[in-house]
Amino acid sequence: MFFLSKLLGQPVRDAEDKLAGTLLDLVVSSRQTYPRVTALALKRRGKRVLAPWDTVTSFEESRSILRAVGGELEDRPLAADELLLSGTFLDKQLVDTEGRKVIRVNDIQLMRSGAVLMVVAVDISSNAILRRIGLAKVGDRLTKGGRNPKPRLIDWRTVDIEESDSQSVRLTVPRTKLSLLHPADIADIAHELSPEERAAVLDALEDEVAGDVMAEMHPSYQASVLLDLPDKEASELLDNMSPDDVADLLADLPEARAQRLIALMEQEDAEDVRELLAYPEHSAGGIMTTNYAAVPPDSTAGEALEMLRTQAEDIETIYYIYVVDRGEHLKGVFSLRDLLTAPSARKVRDFMSENPIAIHTNGSEEEITELIAKYNLLALPVVDDDGVLHGIITIDDAIDLVLPLAWKKRLPRIFH
Repeated sequence: MFFLSKLLGQPVRDAEDKLAGTLLDLVVSSRQTYPRVTALALKRRGKRVLAPWDTVTSFEESRSILRAVGGELEDRPLAADELLLSGTFLDKQLVDTEGRKVIRVNDIQLMRSGAVLMVVAVDISSNAILRRIGLAKVGDRLTKGGRNPKPRLIDWRTVDIEESDSQSVRLTVPRTKLSLLHPADIADIAHELSPEERAAVLDALEDEVAGDVMAEMHPSYQASVLLDLPDKEASELLDNMSPDDVADLLADLPEARAQRLIALMEQEDAEDVRELLAYPEHSAGGIMTTNYAAVPPDSTAGEALEMLRTQAEDIETIYYIYVVDRGEHLKGVFSLRDLLTAPSARKVRDFMSENPIAIHTNGSEEEITELIAKYNLLALPVVDDDGVLHGIITIDDAIDLVLPLAWKKRLPRIFH
C-alpha cells in the first residue's frame, strides 16, 4: 500500500544504477474502475520524461529502479485515457452530485495487485496533511493518543473522472451516500498480493480496519497471514476481529499456535473464543457469535435503550434484542423498531415476542439455513438443553454456509 504524497520526490535509479530523475507524478489510465499506473513522470535535468511502467523493476517509497537507461527516457504526449494523478486530483475540492463541496483531496492511496499498481482511494483525513509535510510520525503519535481523527479513505469508485476539472473533483454520489473503501474491497485486492505485500497492507491499516479486512479475506489467506506474523502482532490483529471470526480462523491453525495466540488475547475475548472452539466446527455453536444485544424482562423500554447504547460497540447486530433472565435463559425477543416505538416506561416483557425461534448448539448447518429461510430471520439465537442463550447466528454467517465467497460479495452489505 502506498500514499502518493510519500512517493513524490523519491529518487529513481536506472539500469546502470545512476539517478534517472526524481518522481514528479504518476501517469494513470482512466479506463479502469481503479486507474492503473502506466508510467512514472520523472524530473530529469529540469525536464519531464516518462518511464513506462513495464520498465519499472522495483517500486518502493524510498526509491524505484528501472531496467531502462536514464539517458534514453523521453517525454511524450499523454494518451486520450491517461492523466497525471497528482496534477489532476491532489489538493482539489471534492464536489458531490448536488454541487456541495465535501472536503479537499489531501492524499491518494495506491495498492499493488501482482505486477499492477492501482489507485484505490482518496484520503480526506487530517493525517494526510501531516504526512505530506513530513510530520507523519507526529500524526501517528496523535492517533495513538486518541486525539486525532481516524483516516478517511473514500472509495475511488465514487470519483467521476469525466466530470472533474482543473478546479474540483466530481463525485458520482451525493454527500449523504458517500461510502468509504469497504474492507471487503481491500480484501479482494489483498488476495492478489504476495504474502509480504499482504502483510504490509494489513500493517498499514488502522487496527479496526485491519481486523475487518482480515475477516473478509479467504480462510486460506487468513491462516497464511497469521502464520507469518509474530505472536504479539497476530494476537493484536485477532483482538480487532469478532470472536466467531477468530474461532473460525484459529481452527485452521496448528493447535499449539492457536493456544498461544488465545493466551495473548484480552481475557473476555479469549473466553468467548475458547467457548466457540469447544463446539464442532460446523455446528450452530461453532458458527455462532457471542456478541449479541440482551436485556432483562423487567427493564423498561427507556432502560433497554440505554443498555443498547452501552452494548452497541461490541454487538454483532442491533436488529434483534434478546430478553434473558438472570440465568441467561432466553425468554423473548423484540426488534429495534419495537423498542423505538414503545413508550419509555413500558416493560420489556409487555412488548417482547415470547418463545422465539431458536436452534440448539448442536444444530446442523442445514437446520440453520432452513430456520432462517423459513421464518425470514436476520439472526437466529443459539441455546443449550436448558434454554440458556449462548450466541446468535447472523444472516451473513448463514449466507456463508450456502453461497460461494464470490457470490456473497455481490450481495448488499447491510449486515456488516
